[in-house]
Amino acid sequence: MNGTPRKTKLVRPLAMLAAMLAATGCMQLELAVEMHEKDAGATVTERIRFSQTLLHLDEGGGGKVNLVSYLGRQGALNRMKRMGKGVTLVSHAENKLPDGSRESVVVYRIPDIEDLRLPNPFVQNNRPAPLMRFRFSPTYERRSGSDVIGTIGIGLRVAEGESGPKAGEADALLPETPLDFQMYRDLKPIFADMMNDFEVKVVLTVPGQPAERGRPEGDRLITLLHFHDGHTDRHAEPLIRNEEAMLSMLQLKLGDAPITEHTRNFPRYEQVPVHRGRSNYGSTSFRIWPTRHLFRKYFAGRPKSQGGDQ
Repeated sequence: MNGTPRKTKLVRPLAMLAAMLAATGCMQLELAVEMHEKDAGATVTERIRFSQTLLHLDEGGGGKVNLVSYLGRQGALNRMKRMGKGVTLVSHAENKLPDGSRESVVVYRIPDIEDLRLPNPFVQNNRPAPLMRFRFSPTYERRSGSDVIGTIGIGLRVAEGESGPKAGEADALLPETPLDFQMYRDLKPIFADMMNDFEVKVVLTVPGQPAERGRPEGDRLITLLHFHDGHTDRHAEPLIRNEEAMLSMLQLKLGDAPITEHTRNFPRYEQVPVHRGRSNYGSTSFRIWPTRHLFRKYFAGRPKSQGGDQ
């Protein structure tokens, strides 16, 4: 009798997790943010694709999720409400592809990129699902060996007023006994099958960057997050079939070594997913050269010793 409440307590969140994973399989999401060179604004292009299989599953279930609504113009307008002050919808297109899948491509524009709010791509560094914002930090003096005067640090931070689930709610998913762990292990093959045809990508384009470190002059593409079912681990085996990595994913412990150890050396291993954050290959902050707008905002009128033009 003592085991029944514990089993029920664990199985319920596992069932919820499986339902969540079922809703994400056979899906592609790409969010591309492009900074403007001459002003403070940014253009955001969002592409969402649902496979024919996933759409049929939704229809067979009575359309309770109503995936098609996410692809429509009203769905785009609903998402726009949380994207920040002054966001406008530039264009919306909904297409049915030859393989039976359907996608929407939406372009938004925002007057100031610092007002933009994005879903958190660094889940392992924060509680799940807070909105994030870009923050710029100009470098006027060298405080460490990595500082370059005249550059700008750009990072993603939790937006003001945002918070994720309470700690107790997150703890409900964590296994406590060998039986709990076995349940997670039993779910791994189901999870891997659900991840077929899955991809999520968040990228930032910074214009007008000089040539450096083997990169040509021009726009710089920064990949904040990229994962798809074709990615491999560092042993060139499918990551979604990696037993320990999948166990960490099922527990939503995305900062665990079984995941970060396989992403540490990107881009040396080109098929390894980009997964930025603490204790893995990259950082959640980047150093860029200022665009024309950023130079006017942060450096114009300052002495050249601080990166300015005086």
